[in-house]
Amino acid sequence: MKSNLKMISSEDIRQAAEEAANPVAIVEAALATCEADPQALYQDDVIAALRTVRQKDDVTYTRLIMRANGHIGRLDKLTRPEREGNDNSVPDRIIQVVKERCTLGHDADGRAVAVIDDGHVRQAWYVDGHGFQEWLRAAYFEVTQEGISANALETATATIAAIGRHQGDEMTVSVRCARHGAAYFIDLCDEAWRAIRVDQDGWNVVERPPVLFTRTKNMRPIPVPRNPGALDKLWANVNLPEDRRLMLLAWLLDAYRPDTPFPILELSGEQGSAKSSTQRRLRDLIDPNKVALRGRPKTVEDIYVGAGNNWIVSFENLSHLTPEQQDALCTLATGGGYASRQFYTNGDEFVLETKRPVVINGINAVATQPDLIERVVGIEAPTIPADKREDEQTLENRWQTDYPFVLAGVLDLFSSALKQLPEIKLREKHRLADYQLLGEAVARALGHPKGHFTKVFGQAVGEGVERSLETYGAAHALQVFVNGLTKPWEGTVMALLSELNALHCMDRSNWPKSPRGLSGQLKRLAPGLRQRGIIIEKMQKAREGALVRISAAGSK
Repeated sequence: MKSNLKMISSEDIRQAAEEAANPVAIVEAALATCEADPQALYQDDVIAALRTVRQKDDVTYTRLIMRANGHIGRLDKLTRPEREGNDNSVPDRIIQVVKERCTLGHDADGRAVAVIDDGHVRQAWYVDGHGFQEWLRAAYFEVTQEGISANALETATATIAAIGRHQGDEMTVSVRCARHGAAYFIDLCDEAWRAIRVDQDGWNVVERPPVLFTRTKNMRPIPVPRNPGALDKLWANVNLPEDRRLMLLAWLLDAYRPDTPFPILELSGEQGSAKSSTQRRLRDLIDPNKVALRGRPKTVEDIYVGAGNNWIVSFENLSHLTPEQQDALCTLATGGGYASRQFYTNGDEFVLETKRPVVINGINAVATQPDLIERVVGIEAPTIPADKREDEQTLENRWQTDYPFVLAGVLDLFSSALKQLPEIKLREKHRLADYQLLGEAVARALGHPKGHFTKVFGQAVGEGVERSLETYGAAHALQVFVNGLTKPWEGTVMALLSELNALHCMDRSNWPKSPRGLSGQLKRLAPGLRQRGIIIEKMQKAREGALVRISAAGSK
């Protein structure tokens, strides 16, 4: 009779012994039965095996323990090595959680970025930012049922940032607005990380935009636009003169375009003309924020820090800006940066570089430097009659009702303007040529004739030139001086200052105190004076100093 017993070889015995001694296999077996028998996870051999895995391979340990839903915190404590009582290994665990759930990289400036993608929602955070730290605390608690101490978080974050900078790929990360191909994307800033996509064929809300958006803690959601779009409802919610509405719409749409320079919107008007509420609602259409309007910046650095944390840079109730602050706004509108020493103990630089739309308001126009005035879209809010005033609660309720429909109307116009834009040709270009092109496209989309926006914009530019000249008493003096000439005048800047000082001009505002001061003002004033028919030319330097030639247009 043949025996039914299978012969067991020495190799089979060795393999069975190895499997019995394999800590991963022991834990896997317990995990397979834990739903029916939760106590299987707490048998001595399972705890010992899990502790062994943790000591030898933290990656495998994290994968195993994350499968033990409802038991993670207890198992983590039971398998914690004695040396971990002083929190030394917590940063390693934090880093492991990040590696499991994030893709690390860096932007063009070397700032570390973490991308979290669970297949449905894709988030992007700067590693050194508040948003990433909040996500990390929540993710770590989910795994361990424990919080993170400040020291452990600081240690882990430094390592995570180094991994992103030195081992990750370069990524393009945007705040609120981005361009991808022929389309523009606007971050809704909702929990699903959706965005609005706009191109010349229309707009729609997309679940997973192809661009990476990041956020700051003060950003607020944009409501989902609702059809039918109602652009006309905008004018019931803001106080703007009808002859400046076209320029305002062009500014509004231009603020969605990160690939072009931005004009600066300046709202002015007497007290009670709804400048601030108008500014707040315009910002709501682009970049809602916890603090929509901010007071006067104290320093140039304040302007750039605000720009680094917001898409729209928004200041209210301004009465004065220093020349340095006005120069900073100019740089911010066209793209540039600010650098200062990072620490007083070394020579490293701290650099903030960005380009942002800017909106400011005040009772009087605060843009006084010619460079800034040339970049400003100035709008004076009309006075509101007493019998037309409404309480703030009524205004806010109406805005919240109209808001999604107004936004849809703005997006409809944006799409139509993008469709018109390739066909726009300008015969006469102003300083803000990109804005002028878009404005002409907006005008065509609204049914205005060819050249209508350029005409309106040209009038506004002329008004700006007048205002820039009014800021400097030397501009008035130069006009008086030229009117008294019978032929072009040539001489040094010092001699010209003496001539101007001898004139009996009432306006001495910003009066130059030295030839160098006058030379700087001549550079600023030359474009505006040229439009008034006064030509200022530099000539070859003489022993006495730099020579200038001043003449009326057409004179020889």
